[in-house]
Amino acid sequence: MTEAAIEDLVQQVAWLLLGATLIAIVARKIRVPYAVALVVGGLIVEETHIVGLPEIDPGLVLFAFLPPLLFDAAFRLEARELRLVARPVLLLAVPGVMITAAIVGGAVSLLLGVPLLVALLFGSVVAATDPVAVTGVIKQLGLPSRIAVIPEAESLVNDGMAITLYTALIGLAVTGGVDALGIVEIFGLEVLGGVAIGSVLGFVFSRLTGFVDDHLIEMMISTVLAYGSYLIADQVHASGALACVAAGLIHGSYGREVGMSGETSRLLDDLWEYLGFLANAILFLLVGFSVHIEDLVESAWPVVVAVGAVLVARVLVVEAVGRATAGGPFAAPASERAVYVWSGLRGALTIALVLGLPPETPQRDLLIAMAFGVVLFTLVVQGLTLPVLIRVLGVGRPAKGEPAGSPSLTEST
Repeated sequence: MTEAAIEDLVQQVAWLLLGATLIAIVARKIRVPYAVALVVGGLIVEETHIVGLPEIDPGLVLFAFLPPLLFDAAFRLEARELRLVARPVLLLAVPGVMITAAIVGGAVSLLLGVPLLVALLFGSVVAATDPVAVTGVIKQLGLPSRIAVIPEAESLVNDGMAITLYTALIGLAVTGGVDALGIVEIFGLEVLGGVAIGSVLGFVFSRLTGFVDDHLIEMMISTVLAYGSYLIADQVHASGALACVAAGLIHGSYGREVGMSGETSRLLDDLWEYLGFLANAILFLLVGFSVHIEDLVESAWPVVVAVGAVLVARVLVVEAVGRATAGGPFAAPASERAVYVWSGLRGALTIALVLGLPPETPQRDLLIAMAFGVVLFTLVVQGLTLPVLIRVLGVGRPAKGEPAGSPSLTEST
């Protein structure tokens, strides 16, 4: 990379950070989720061409921004709370992703005449709720953790599953061939390999942290773990996203017990909260920059079909998981299940995956327009109305005789 190219990149990042800062300040003042405000701000800039826009590189999104976002949420997730909701989270994130991809793919193929394998590939692109979008909106709503932990934890796991399914289907959609055994092998390697690599590195780096009593060095160890787990898994064709999540969960639970002082633990929480916020802000601006309204208008009917299919699939999956876990932590009233349905936001991950489709993918432009439509609808419409829905349904209000506040899942079970 030339000196001029490096200088141009630094300037673009600086302008992005300044823009994200100003938009976040305004969003806080008017009490709008900053994730939504950033997307709308980016969309306005793209449509008005006030300033030159940086080119969005799907590879940069996945390799530069996804690890800190995943690691941030995983590291600061309460392990005990996660264990209590492990069953519904895994059901939503594993079979739920596959069912969503199948429903969306079937609808797109049936109603729009898209080849089935290509339609299923699109289903995998929009199957997962986005960890960036979900955590960015949920955290600002002040929901009790017994309600917030499920969509947050689900979004951490299901993006890895969606990327794995996407990887398995992308070659088939381009070639038109079907190799069921090949899909199973790829899927198994991606999932099991990613979790194994992340778990091993999480334990090793947690023990390494125990030999150090310097918070700056421990911050570097944690940063190396986040990016290292993702990149190593990706190099061996395993799921980097699942590796990063597994490493973050172990480092944030086991690592705190064996190698961190109270001060270091707090500083690492602050570090990852900041890095997550930084990556979050840049990504949502880039999402806004990448959406073209004229393309959505030209593909209005396919976008409506895609959005409708995603919503129907989300309702069916949430209700199915609710029935399958009746009597457990997920046995929630209809009002809370409505929140789980409406918090199924899509974001930067969907954009990165659809832009990463090979140029020879059949009907690639149509898939991109539909994916952008789904992202824009879930972030803007669902993101803006989710707080209203929560207020109308009274979700999260203290029960009669219960003190005000935000009880944890462990307290409520």
